[in-house]
Amino acid sequence: MKKAKKQQETPKKRLSRRSPWIWAVAAGAILSLVVAYLGVAAYFRDRFLFGTFINGVEVCKEEVKSVEKLISAEIEDYQIKIVPKDGEEELIDGKDMGLAPVFDGTLQKKLKEQNTFLWPMSFFSKQKIEVRTMVSYDEDSLKQAAKELDVLDEKRMKEPEDAKISDYTEDAGYQIIPEEDGTVVDEEKFFEALEDAVLGLEGSMSMEEAGCYTEPELTQESKKLKKQRDSMNKIAGASITYEFGDKQEVLDGKTISQWIEVSGKRKVSVSDAKIQEYVANLAESYNTAGRAKSLASSYGTEVTVEGGDYGWKIDQEQEAAALKEHIVNGETVTKEPAYSQRANSREGNDYGNTYVEVNLSDQHLFYYKDGNLIVDSDFVSGNVAKGWSTPAGAFGLYYKERDKTLRGEDYATPVSFWMPFNGGIGFHDATWRNAFGGNYYKRNGSHGCVNLPFQVAQTLFDNIEAGCPVLVYQDSGASDVAKEQEEERKRQEEQSQAQAQAEASAVVQLIDSLGEITLESRTAIVNARNQFEALSSMAKGYVANYGVLEAAEARLGQLEAESAADQQAAAQAQPVIDAINQLAGVEITLDMKGMVESIRAQYSQLSEAARGKVSNYGILEAAEQKISELERAQEGADG
Repeated sequence: MKKAKKQQETPKKRLSRRSPWIWAVAAGAILSLVVAYLGVAAYFRDRFLFGTFINGVEVCKEEVKSVEKLISAEIEDYQIKIVPKDGEEELIDGKDMGLAPVFDGTLQKKLKEQNTFLWPMSFFSKQKIEVRTMVSYDEDSLKQAAKELDVLDEKRMKEPEDAKISDYTEDAGYQIIPEEDGTVVDEEKFFEALEDAVLGLEGSMSMEEAGCYTEPELTQESKKLKKQRDSMNKIAGASITYEFGDKQEVLDGKTISQWIEVSGKRKVSVSDAKIQEYVANLAESYNTAGRAKSLASSYGTEVTVEGGDYGWKIDQEQEAAALKEHIVNGETVTKEPAYSQRANSREGNDYGNTYVEVNLSDQHLFYYKDGNLIVDSDFVSGNVAKGWSTPAGAFGLYYKERDKTLRGEDYATPVSFWMPFNGGIGFHDATWRNAFGGNYYKRNGSHGCVNLPFQVAQTLFDNIEAGCPVLVYQDSGASDVAKEQEEERKRQEEQSQAQAQAEASAVVQLIDSLGEITLESRTAIVNARNQFEALSSMAKGYVANYGVLEAAEARLGQLEAESAADQQAAAQAQPVIDAINQLAGVEITLDMKGMVESIRAQYSQLSEAARGKVSNYGILEAAEQKISELERAQEGADG
């Protein structure tokens, strides 16, 4: 007979059979843990938890009495170490400050505040308790002990330094130099931090961490300081290159940095005085106006022209203003300065190769245009005997003008070509002269002007322009050949002078015979003018009464204009006179009112002169008066 096969037990059945024992063991373990947990909690009811420090003293598992003993022992041997930022550490003994324990029940209160059921948490964190009422000290003794420390010796202290702007360098411009903290102690903060440390029975006090040092007022992070630096760099970054022909003057940060000014509120500006001084130095170096000029004369000699005002002249006020704007804006520019007066050239002599050379000694001038000789002529300058000598110097031609009347205290002289260059002194034609050059100027010269032959003055006028340099000098530098030619010319002039005087005499007599000018004088005046124009230039210069002829022509023109105007006024008035005559000798009625008003309108449109020619104007007024009377009478009848 076969045995029955034994059924195998499953894990579930085995667990079910053993579970009462397992649960019993687990419950016992948990109960043991709870009992242990509650036991420890009960243990700490009168003891401090793990990780507890009171005023820096570890007091874990200690009762209050034990803590008091620990603290008392700590106080008895207490010293605090003062740790300065620089220098050696120093100690203050608790005995020197009268340090003593004070137990007033605060420890018991702190103990009761513990949650003993959270004792496992104390393994993982520290509980630091500060009890100020547990320690007492003598404040005066503490301060006295502290004052003996080296860190409070003012002689050993180093003042803090504010951050500041560096000096200018060409490579880096302006930079901010960081502040330096220094070692000056703020005693109020020092003693406050020291007292806190003593009350906490701390073993040391870091003066730097406690903020015991006086800090700089201005740091490198200051927005105002950065703004100042940026403003200064902008100004010093300007670069102005002045051009004077082939020469240059460069103004950059190396110089500009010395002009920067900073006010008390860190406002950055540029010194106006320095700018003006710089521009004045430019003017001193590059102005040529009024300075002596060297001239290679047309006679082959080197002469010096002194005086006058021709040349380059910087407008210092305008340029200083422009320069300041360039600098303040930090601009880089290449420019010419502002000029109040310019000249022909910046290379060599400022007058270039277009100029008038006036030799007063030889009474001769030359006009060169672009290096080409255009005019070569004698002249007559100011009368030396009367003190009217033409001044020497370099001048610029003001302008040129046709048909000008030159006026002075005792003269009014019309000229065809007027070219002033020195106040009221200038070049002009002098048709009244019969000779130029030589020594005429010494006793028979002008009022200061340079008198020229008509054709010479015209040629000069046609070719010269405003601003042309006029170089006037005294120098008898003509060559021997030129002198011989001059003597020959003088002999010829003397021969022609007598002939010219004779020719002029007849014209003088014609002019003298004109007498009182009337409309009938026209023929005589025209004849005198024709005779004068037929004379040579030299002969015209001997017609001393030429002004009488001009005055006669002017008077004749005036009379003819008046006559023409009178005739024109009479012609304009005649139609009105004829219209008014229609009213004469007839009875005026209201029906004629329109006719009378029409005549009045025609009269009103006449010129003042034409109205004066209406000899029958009274008839018109009488007719208007009659019309008014008739209208009033009719109004009375109607009313």
